[in-house]
Amino acid sequence: MRTPQERETFSTVLEKLAMKALRYDQPWKMTMVDLPKPTPSPGEVLLKSEAVGICGSDVHGFTGESGRRKPGMVMGHEIAGRVEELGDGVDSLEEGDIVAVYNLVSCGKCGYCLQGREQICPEKRMIGVNCGEWGAMAEYFTFPASGLFKLAEGVSPAVGLLAEPIAVGMHAIGHMNPDPDDVLAVVGAGMIGIGVVTALKHLGVKRVFAIDPLEEKLETVRKVGAETIQVGKQDVAQVIHDATGGQGVRGAFEAVGTGKTVRAAYDLCGAGGTLVIIGNLGQEFTLPLQEVTSNETIIRGSYAFTRSDFANAVELINSKQIALDHLITNSCSLEETPEAMTKLAKGELQEIKMVIYP
Repeated sequence: MRTPQERETFSTVLEKLAMKALRYDQPWKMTMVDLPKPTPSPGEVLLKSEAVGICGSDVHGFTGESGRRKPGMVMGHEIAGRVEELGDGVDSLEEGDIVAVYNLVSCGKCGYCLQGREQICPEKRMIGVNCGEWGAMAEYFTFPASGLFKLAEGVSPAVGLLAEPIAVGMHAIGHMNPDPDDVLAVVGAGMIGIGVVTALKHLGVKRVFAIDPLEEKLETVRKVGAETIQVGKQDVAQVIHDATGGQGVRGAFEAVGTGKTVRAAYDLCGAGGTLVIIGNLGQEFTLPLQEVTSNETIIRGSYAFTRSDFANAVELINSKQIALDHLITNSCSLEETPEAMTKLAKGELQEIKMVIYP
């Protein structure tokens, strides 16, 4: 029999070896579980989850709609963490540093990786997406030190995790390389659409139209410099016609991911324009072949971001040139996350960015 003091000591040891994590069990169900607290391998860092964003892809995975989340996994891929322990060979960070996490790990050897396009490496893994129990909706997780970027003093972890959606926008813009005088459109004013607008304004693009049916989202995207068009309340085609002298926009970014919104974005493009598709919820879309060819429309898919895109996004955040705090519109604890996910999925909550504080 253990004495009370021995039982207390044993309990303390167990607490140090275990952590709380939120496991996805099946569509519409998540469970709080105890998992072993990870230990960093050489070149890795043990991080304490400071702030984890709930992404639209997490919500669609939670409902089973997208099929891109598997039972038994731990979600969480938009992350800022605190360095708790350094693995052997890590000298670029110190304990206590607050970092944004470049959430992709690739093979580093294939042609794509050698080109700097690790986001399409056939062997890539993304923490919180396709890595089983390796996700940030937990108290702790490990990550390679090479994928961690320090946040500047005064930048909150919640704002720091916005490097992920802003990097998505920066990567998409790289497929178009717009001129500052181009008139552009962004279909969808959720966090990804806002990330695109933020990056475009940072690059000096003067006129960007954000298009969405929800006034709450449009109100937010106006704060980062977009002109807005509310679907259902305004004639989108007429506003764009008037703004471009009937020529159509030079380029459009689709940030929703349905066949209907892809077509809507395409229809805004003028001859020789570029359509960049970021959203990937739907399975297929249809466009008019003869128009695409005769107008020489460029259609590009855009997936995630490169390490360089992410570094640029962190640099933008650290510069504090653009106010981003207002994008954090709600928060919850790890225990409250299943209820928050359910409300987000049912449309009972409309948030720009819901942040989990584990």
